[in-house]
Amino acid sequence: MSGGNINPGAVKADYYSKGSTELAQDTALTLSRLEARRRLTKDSQRLVIVLVGLPARGKSFVARKLVNFLEWNGIDTKIFNVGRYRRQAYAEISTSESGACDATFFDSKNEKAAALREKVAEIALKDMLRWLDDEGVNDGDSDNGNNSRDSIASGGSETNYVRQDRIAIFDATNSTDKRRQWVLEECTSPEKRPGKPTGCVFVESICDDEELVEENFRFKISNSPDYKGVSKEEAIRDLKERVRKYEEQYETITDDSLSYIKMYNLSTKMMVNHIYGRMSKIIVPALMAWNIGTRPIFLCRPGQTISDITTDSDDHVTKVNLKGSDILDLSVSTRKRVMSGDKLGPAGKKFSEELYNFVYEEGMDFLLKRTSIMDMTQTGTSISGLAPSIYNTKQKDVREPPFPLKIFTSTMPRAAETIRWDEYDMRVDELSNLNPLDKGDHAGKELQDLQSTDPAWYAILQKNPFSTRFPGGESYKDLIKRLESVVVELEQQVIPTLVVSHVSTLQVLIAYFRNTPVEEAMTIEVPLHSVIKFTPARGGGWSESQVPLSPVFERANSEVMTQESLTIEGMEELGGVKTPIWGDHMRKSSLLSFGSNTH
Repeated sequence: MSGGNINPGAVKADYYSKGSTELAQDTALTLSRLEARRRLTKDSQRLVIVLVGLPARGKSFVARKLVNFLEWNGIDTKIFNVGRYRRQAYAEISTSESGACDATFFDSKNEKAAALREKVAEIALKDMLRWLDDEGVNDGDSDNGNNSRDSIASGGSETNYVRQDRIAIFDATNSTDKRRQWVLEECTSPEKRPGKPTGCVFVESICDDEELVEENFRFKISNSPDYKGVSKEEAIRDLKERVRKYEEQYETITDDSLSYIKMYNLSTKMMVNHIYGRMSKIIVPALMAWNIGTRPIFLCRPGQTISDITTDSDDHVTKVNLKGSDILDLSVSTRKRVMSGDKLGPAGKKFSEELYNFVYEEGMDFLLKRTSIMDMTQTGTSISGLAPSIYNTKQKDVREPPFPLKIFTSTMPRAAETIRWDEYDMRVDELSNLNPLDKGDHAGKELQDLQSTDPAWYAILQKNPFSTRFPGGESYKDLIKRLESVVVELEQQVIPTLVVSHVSTLQVLIAYFRNTPVEEAMTIEVPLHSVIKFTPARGGGWSESQVPLSPVFERANSEVMTQESLTIEGMEELGGVKTPIWGDHMRKSSLLSFGSNTH
């Protein structure tokens, strides 16, 4: 073959950059490899997460975090803790009113205790499966809601929001292959559960960091009902003996035909095997993000802006110069300009200054409490791990921030200006995920106007305010999926983190950190010129405080406006729930008193 017209280098470059263009073909090898994936990718609305691990390895911490994250995602989730069943059963046959058991109860040679442990595991599993199968019915311990699967027309659903997906968490040591195979069979066998396809994922928590184990021991004995009224020394001694008895028969997961996730030392390392399917996949990023750090998360709205007109007043508190009929005549481009906002006004700039002072004090306090942090200046990286700011790269006299802080904002100009501090370089991650709820064709319109101009859509909104989608825009339910990656990003941070976003998005984020039903997110009030601070709690939750930083309504449109002079019409009750705020209304009830710093 003549090679006069062929450039071998070009052929190689094209092949390695683009790959072969030959159509893929099924082979016996590929089909056999895909069979496991087909078998494990179930189109089901039920999933069982089976926790595995020795005592004091963080299983209950993981369970509580999973419940919060999955419930926020619109999935009914419930923990079935076998230890609680065990204490209830033991209290009935012993002199211990609380059902507390010492280490001898967990000895494999104690046949009577072993039989009781097997019995309570069976009872817990049966209760769990009954709960899984009771779709659409709310029991006393679980909130009703919706999931990510139910379809919603572009104009919104015509029925109330009802959750369909359910995930049960089987919280026990599940320490042997025999026990795990039994759980798998009971949950997934078509013969035992005909017509009820259910996925099953094992999550094993492995901890070989002795210092972390000791810390877990101290936390467990101070919270477990098994050690109530027992001295610390005796409790530690008994717990170590219990762990030793479990270790005698403990078998780590080695069966690669199972769907499993192995977490080492609370997510310092993870192993993922055969994790497919819609619900299984969403838990992996969350498990990787969670940590036991104590960094605070700060949420706030941008500072007050100056605008000639205010129709969609998310973060605007200015004098409205247009009547409702005039608002509806605005062009789409004008409404979008109104939504993006103008520059900060005097009050907004004051808030920006106070916000810097606040995060400075918080950051320095965080830094001083961590005397073991390594000074990394010789590596060219600040102690906070922050890169140079995207705003001040040309300024040579700008100092690097002396405190650690991670900043996320929306792409709206008013949000970026709120954290544009000239004194220090700050790296800022601008995320479109943090932009306000997209109201599509109804941008810039008030709900009371839509009641007369689009009564059909408004009637749907009344029935289902949470999942009704604005035509050409979003619903609050859509915001959950948009913000899922943001929640994971916030959870994985190890230094103080500031989020500057807008009412609608902050409402959904606050619902996550408060562990409140996400269906009620639109009723959460987010005060202007205040910071909502969330600090991790030992059990996996978050502690909340609110800090007003500067007065609101100092000036707008060059006219002095006080709290007393502000008047905004009330909104109709929708669907029998609390009045939605919808991310674009400011009400007197949301104003904070400046008599105290926190509440």
